[in-house]
Amino acid sequence: MGIAHRKQRKQQIGVSKQQDNLYLVWLDEFNKVQSICLNTQQKDIFSQLLPHLPQKTNQCCFIGAISPHLTWSKTLILPQTLNAQECEQQCRFILQKELPIPLDELWFDYLTTPLKQGFRLDITAIRQESAKAELAKYLPLKLTALDLLNHSILRAFYAILGQEPINTLFLYQDQQGCLAVCERLQQRQVLQSQGDLSELYQQFIQRFPETIEQIYVYQTPDILNSDTIELLSQDWLRIETDFPFIALGNALWQTDLKLVDLSSKTTALLPSTNRESGDVKP
Repeated sequence: MGIAHRKQRKQQIGVSKQQDNLYLVWLDEFNKVQSICLNTQQKDIFSQLLPHLPQKTNQCCFIGAISPHLTWSKTLILPQTLNAQECEQQCRFILQKELPIPLDELWFDYLTTPLKQGFRLDITAIRQESAKAELAKYLPLKLTALDLLNHSILRAFYAILGQEPINTLFLYQDQQGCLAVCERLQQRQVLQSQGDLSELYQQFIQRFPETIEQIYVYQTPDILNSDTIELLSQDWLRIETDFPFIALGNALWQTDLKLVDLSSKTTALLPSTNRESGDVKP
C-alpha cells in the first residue's frame, strides 16, 4: 500500500521567475534537492523540463510565491486549539469583520501553531484578481499554490541552516527589493523595503524593538556581483547556496525540512564581509 501511494504522489516543484529565467527546484526520490533554469522565451518549456523529472508533468504541482505587500494578514492568539473546520470559520468571521471586501472576492489561507498556553492562528487573504495576475506571470505553467514570499524565504533559510531558530532576523535581497522576517512565539514579523538592507534593518528594529539574537542575510548572486554592493555589519552571517533561493523555499512547501538533503550543491555560512564583483557564480 505504501509503495503504491508513493507512485501516485504528485511531484512538488518550487518555481520562481527572474526576467526571462524560470527557476525550478524539487526533491528527488531520495529527498535530494534538484534544480534547473529554463528560458521562458522558448515555446515549449515542458520539453526542457520533462527529462529532468522522475514523473510526468501532469503529475506535478507547481508552487510559487507572492509578495506579502499584496496580501492582508492577521495573527490571533486563542485560548484553545481549533480543528480545521473551526479554523476556517474563525477566518471567515475575521475577514468579514475587518475587511470591506466580499468573501467571494478573496482567497484566504491560514497557519496554525500550538503554543504552551494557547493556540496561534495566522490568517492571510488576497484579492482574487491580484492572485490571478500573479498566476498569469508563470504561464504556460499552471501553479497549484501561491505561498507568501516570507514563508518561502524562511523555509529556505531553515533548510540551509538545519534548524528553525526563533528571535532570529533573516534578511533577503534581490533586484526587486529587500525583505526582513523574524519568527517570534506570538507572531511572525515581516517588513519590506525598496532600499538597501541596512536601511531595512533600521526600520525593522524601530518597528519591532524586541531582542534579536542573530542575523542571517542572503543576497542573490546578481546583487553580490554588482558594482554598488553595500557594506554590511560584520555581525551578520551571510548564507550562500547554488540553489535559486525562492524556488527552493517554494519547493519545500508543506515539507518536513529535517528530511531535506542539500548535499547535491554547495551551501555556505560566511561572515558578512565586503565582496568584489565576480566572486559569486551567476
